[in-house]
Amino acid sequence: MVLYLSSSPRKTTFLRFIHLTTLVVLCLTILSSSYSSSLFVKAEEQQQPCTVTNGTNYFDLSPLKKTDGDDWIVQGYGTHWKFHINICNDILYKGDPNTALDNTGVYGSKNDEGSSLGKTSTTPIVRGDKLLMEFNDGNDKCGTTNYRKSSVISFICDKTVEGQGLPIFVSTFKDCAFFFEWRTPAACSTVKKGIVYNRMVHNASGMRQIPNWEFWCNTWEFLKDIFFIIVAQCPMFQPRRSGGRGYNNLPRDEENVLMEEEFEEH
Repeated sequence: MVLYLSSSPRKTTFLRFIHLTTLVVLCLTILSSSYSSSLFVKAEEQQQPCTVTNGTNYFDLSPLKKTDGDDWIVQGYGTHWKFHINICNDILYKGDPNTALDNTGVYGSKNDEGSSLGKTSTTPIVRGDKLLMEFNDGNDKCGTTNYRKSSVISFICDKTVEGQGLPIFVSTFKDCAFFFEWRTPAACSTVKKGIVYNRMVHNASGMRQIPNWEFWCNTWEFLKDIFFIIVAQCPMFQPRRSGGRGYNNLPRDEENVLMEEEFEEH
């Protein structure tokens, strides 16, 4: 009986090595694309209230949020309006029993009549080079229209003002839409997700200051495992047989004859 080999062990091992390397490249490609997608989803899903990211710029208006004491009070000079404003939280003013003030971010009163001028907002927006916050859907409609009273605040980066600065009234459109401007250091951007940001905002230290540290740590472990797998499959690192009849270095015909003899002996 003659036993023929379809391919040599070294050739089979080499093909396995090539296939494994191809598989690793595909896995790394998928991992890279998945990571890019996960960053996008993560940025969308984990955007913190009162913050917004625009390109590499990160804005955080939470220093303007008030949780006790008085709201930000603004006088509408020349209009008889007086405003209570809070950022990323309901206004603290509760002195108007005739107006529902829950979920109100901007409240205005004129001639002893008060009105919600927009619901509480926790979402700053960037339009062009302007950092804004919109307060929509106030309690009252604008005259006979279906539009409800609303307010817009434009934030301007200014590190020269005292404290967080103060909002000022700019104008109103038919006592329906109200516009404010606020010069404050809170409107100044920081670099998104950099080492300085992680250190100053999240109080990170050591290696955790590196952006996306968890991902790079897991990736290193993955690449290390893949490296050992590739090395184990590489023909040059395969252990050589030292005993037996030593078929590896024989021509194909002699190898088959010797294997036939060994088979018949058993």
